[in-house]
Amino acid sequence: HADKYLTDVSPLPQLIAILILAVSGVILLYVISEKKQFSIWQLVITLPLGLSPYFLECISYKYDSPYMALSILAAIFPSLFHKKGSIKYFIAIVISMLVVCTTYQPASGIFPMLVIMLAMKSWNEKEDNKTIGRFIFVSIIGYCLSLLIFKIFIMVPANTYVSNEIASIGEIVPVVISNLKKYFGLIITDFKKIWLVIIALMFCAFIYTVVCNTKRKKYLALPIAIITLVLMLFCTFGVYISLKNPLYDPRAMYGFGVLLAFIAIYICTSSRKYISKILCLLLSWMFFSFSFTYGNALYVQEKYTDYRVALVIEDLENLNLLNNEKNINLQISGTIQLAPNIRNMPQTYNMLNRLIPITFNGDWYWGTYKFFHYYDLKNIYQNENLDLETYDLPILKDTVYHRIRGNDEYVLVELK
Repeated sequence: HADKYLTDVSPLPQLIAILILAVSGVILLYVISEKKQFSIWQLVITLPLGLSPYFLECISYKYDSPYMALSILAAIFPSLFHKKGSIKYFIAIVISMLVVCTTYQPASGIFPMLVIMLAMKSWNEKEDNKTIGRFIFVSIIGYCLSLLIFKIFIMVPANTYVSNEIASIGEIVPVVISNLKKYFGLIITDFKKIWLVIIALMFCAFIYTVVCNTKRKKYLALPIAIITLVLMLFCTFGVYISLKNPLYDPRAMYGFGVLLAFIAIYICTSSRKYISKILCLLLSWMFFSFSFTYGNALYVQEKYTDYRVALVIEDLENLNLLNNEKNINLQISGTIQLAPNIRNMPQTYNMLNRLIPITFNGDWYWGTYKFFHYYDLKNIYQNENLDLETYDLPILKDTVYHRIRGNDEYVLVELK
């Protein structure tokens, strides 16, 4: 930002994030395919890496998006060294995973997924079992050591709307199962049915491709392919599945988009079946087109929010509550919900319901921040220690959008 003050320089952070994601996609293509030249179609299939609906929320964060993208790059960076000696590879893992943990921890599952994918690929190509075992062992030790260093020397305990407290040994199994159920349940309800069908077909195409390309016995390759897919799904959300109170917001679930990119890259660089490639291209196109729907919906929601805020301020002024010399304690309750044209969309987009924030909302700190800080309402303040909903305040004005209760000292705005 070239200054001590954190100013808004968007879309520069988003452009930096996109550049980081592009580099990450090229590295993934190189590592998984072991090729140095790629077609435009092979580049297109990496789109789920950054255009999955879950990472779109990360892109929306003006200040944080480069660091969120950097967490993906850091998670896949060690794979560049996995054939350059155990020591170099080990050092790369430790450093890179520390970068992941200090940028955005939802990426903590990406490296294990990539290790599983590369180990399966090596086994399928009939490489030496001892070499594969050494690769897996060094990966596990480096990964665990890095997480341990972070936990002991860097991590600050947090227990707010989320917690970074790991479940105890006695609780770990039910906690992991519960979290996985929650995460995958959200995917099923968030994604459109056609997306889920294409993803399921891609999983089948992945298993089929592994079996067809194997240099080992095919009856062994089938269970290995299935186990690989199950293990990668298990690692999708990283260490979050072991937390007592993890984050379930879309931005914490972008590991699933990275998994889809892994699957798509393997299919399209290892298979000659056009139907498999078409599936991957279809998914990339659907995510690409949805990103425009999401961007337009954000714009519509912002305009609707400004309109609702303006109505409240206008009514407060008409009631002579903004021109008094005496300060007024004002509280906002309720929410404006999504804009009507988003709520009334003919298609079912559960994903949008979770992606679009309601920024005029009395139940959320950031839902009232703009109202109290952007409009220079000099005699209005907020006392969070008082709950005006428990006060018997008379109705000053009642409209289709809000109800205003209050007196000369307290004002409650109830959003509808």
